[in-house]
Amino acid sequence: MVSLEWDKLLEGTNYYLRPEPGKKVPIQVLNFRKLFAAWSPELKKTLYFERPPVDENLKRVREIVLLQVYDWFAGREGLIEVTDSEFKQFMEVYEAFLNKLGEIQYIRSKKGRKMENLFELKESPYVIREVKKGFFSDKF
Repeated sequence: MVSLEWDKLLEGTNYYLRPEPGKKVPIQVLNFRKLFAAWSPELKKTLYFERPPVDENLKRVREIVLLQVYDWFAGREGLIEVTDSEFKQFMEVYEAFLNKLGEIQYIRSKKGRKMENLFELKESPYVIREVKKGFFSDKF
């Protein structure tokens, strides 16, 4: 098991952000990292690894991107596991967020038997203007 140095992320229980299907939750992205995840039936929790685990007792070994986010509704930090395709969609939204500002919203939707993670950008209602150099008296 790996230590991510994210405020002792893998120590004890973690808060996994799981809103109900269709409900939008505003989030702030704190960090993300590509890892391997596996379910431990003995510990009854998900374990994260930098390299693929070799333990045969682990179930559902998969490669994921782990997002560490701040949930504005709950008022605390949480984790979101996303697949590579979901991460590509997240990065498109994140790049638009960096350019336009606004608010990133996290949504879960049911797709067949699985839940799909989606991200949307809610643009800021405020207009951001560039500050121009010059004397204040010239503006009067």
